[in-house]
Amino acid sequence: MRDAVLFDVHGNIDALDAVLADVTAAGCDGLLLGGDYAYMGPAPDDCVDRLREHPGRVVAIRGNTDRMIANGDDAIAEWAADRLGDERVSWLGGLQAARVLPEHDAVIVHAVPGDDEWRLTPDTPDELAEARTAGVGHATMLCGHVHLQYSRKVGAVEVVNPGSVGFPFDGDQRAAWAIIDDGQLELRRTAYDVERALARLAGLASHPERALAERRLRSARS
Repeated sequence: MRDAVLFDVHGNIDALDAVLADVTAAGCDGLLLGGDYAYMGPAPDDCVDRLREHPGRVVAIRGNTDRMIANGDDAIAEWAADRLGDERVSWLGGLQAARVLPEHDAVIVHAVPGDDEWRLTPDTPDELAEARTAGVGHATMLCGHVHLQYSRKVGAVEVVNPGSVGFPFDGDQRAAWAIIDDGQLELRRTAYDVERALARLAGLASHPERALAERRLRSARS
């Protein structure tokens, strides 16, 4: 089975639409979604709808900002929740924190098992990374959260972070994602119209952190 792996869309519909076009062109059977679909970007509602309406199979888990939106944890979460409406917010809050993917001998989590905010990066020391992945029990762990695209071996587990669709933090503005095909991974990048995304933000006077979102889109840095 050939699936697209998308993490950290963060309400960036222009990036998401470009990636979904590439997903179709690549002949993927479905989407594996790793959380953080709506927080920060200009179109949280459109992003959630686009993912839920995907014609192939969709396996989705909850990210830390999905939990924050469901709980109304801060001003951005409240702004996103207002645009999403109760039904979409309920969907986000009801997602599982992890899913096993037996067809790929993999597990998908937002950050690390049992913690949706712990930062596992390419530079996390091996001993610490192994402690955080000790119970994975599968060949591959798909994770996100840090918005950095990488693959590294941690003990017996291949840790793969497809990067962020909506807000990459590695200096490359292109949307980051991956394809998994019977356990084999391919990291991908997709160019999209960043200026169009910035124009969407410019029209949102109510956005509580518009300047931060604009800076992140322009710089592709945190």
